Amino acid sequence: MATRPLKLVVVSQAAFASYALPSRGSIVLGRSEKSDLKIDDPSITRQHARLHFGDRIEIEDLGSVNGTRVRDQRIEPGQRVPVFRGEAFRLGAALLVIHAVDETVAPSRPISEEVATRRDDGTGTGHVPGQRSGARIVHDPAMHELYALVDRIAVGNINVLVVGETGVGKELVAERVHERSRRRGQPFLRLNCAAVAESLLEAELFGFERGAFTGATQAKPGLLEAVDGGTLFLDEVGEMPLAVQAKMLRALESQQVLRVGALSPRTIDVRFVAATNRDLQEQVRLGRFREDLYFRLNGALVAVPPLRERTSEIEPLAKEFIRATCADLGRAPVVLKPESLLMLQHYPWPGNVRELKNFVERAVLVAPGSEILPEHFPIQRMASTLPLNRIGHESVPPPSSAPSPAAGVDPERDHILAVLAECGGNQSRAAKVLGISRTTLVTRLNAYGIPRPRRP
Repeated sequence: MATRPLKLVVVSQAAFASYALPSRGSIVLGRSEKSDLKIDDPSITRQHARLHFGDRIEIEDLGSVNGTRVRDQRIEPGQRVPVFRGEAFRLGAALLVIHAVDETVAPSRPISEEVATRRDDGTGTGHVPGQRSGARIVHDPAMHELYALVDRIAVGNINVLVVGETGVGKELVAERVHERSRRRGQPFLRLNCAAVAESLLEAELFGFERGAFTGATQAKPGLLEAVDGGTLFLDEVGEMPLAVQAKMLRALESQQVLRVGALSPRTIDVRFVAATNRDLQEQVRLGRFREDLYFRLNGALVAVPPLRERTSEIEPLAKEFIRATCADLGRAPVVLKPESLLMLQHYPWPGNVRELKNFVERAVLVAPGSEILPEHFPIQRMASTLPLNRIGHESVPPPSSAPSPAAGVDPERDHILAVLAECGGNQSRAAKVLGISRTTLVTRLNAYGIPRPRRP
């Protein structure tokens, strides 16, 4: 699949700059003239981190003083962590975002592909952020209609609210809005509102001035300033604290941001796309989400159907995930046996496309030969909802004659219980496996009447 050129946007104390990125190899980021990409910021070490390019993009800390942070976590020196397109990460106090650019837009200060090739150690694996496996596989008629709607919405400047269950691909819809808009050559930035600590979220979004609070030794721009001219994707917006919601509303209405500790606002030009798996209207009724912010974000509503309602996409998605995983591992392609495919087609997928991807990647890893068999999937987790009475045999009943799951079985509840059991009752770990915030998991546990594990 062809990919568009990538650009690195750097927002530091000294400047706002953008750089063309190579498609393969690696580059060193730092304050030194010897770095492939020099970032003049006092919080950045002379050779701070290395970006690796290949089938996916990874950041590696090189033993920096002030650290490299990805998804609000400081990574260990030498550790390589995937960085997704549109996702903000930090080197010291500098904010960096990688995004695709329109080929007609020429980013400034290009970095030589030759430098990257010279430093390539050949270990890059995975996928190109923003071009995830299966990202553009659309077989179901409902999804064709959905993307046609998105394309019509994208040409305007209206804010968009994307709703759907966990793992259905709401972020892909957000990317599509940006890619089909007039902002496509500008930054696309993703913020998971549930992944940033409440105490840090306001400063992360709006930035702060020097001396605004203890530890604020220098001014730092926020994400809203970094995405000026582009699109900000607020993932899991239902998790945003009420205090931050009030300030976000003012930013949407005025297109201005006020840094923490600042006296005057700064003008921005940002389009907002928000996503949630919550019922925001119910959250409004309960007083947990501001009604005025809900209406501001809900300029256009896009509802993404769950995978169980578009089963025609299971086979092409699974095969694409197999292809990509085999490429990651550098192994020969493996074949999905018909009985294994049938097993996937009968499972209700409470975790949707994300869960399918995890199951397939696991199967590729555990399959010793060239075929993926039913036993290579987590049968125990799937058994309670599968209508298959002889897993692993050629005589599995076809979909048309297969009985439906037993009455009274709730796939999501069973899935949560299974994951909690696998994680030894650790809610934070289970939430990470499920792809939701811990707060959302606790809400689910309470809704299903599942007793929360007690600490010893």
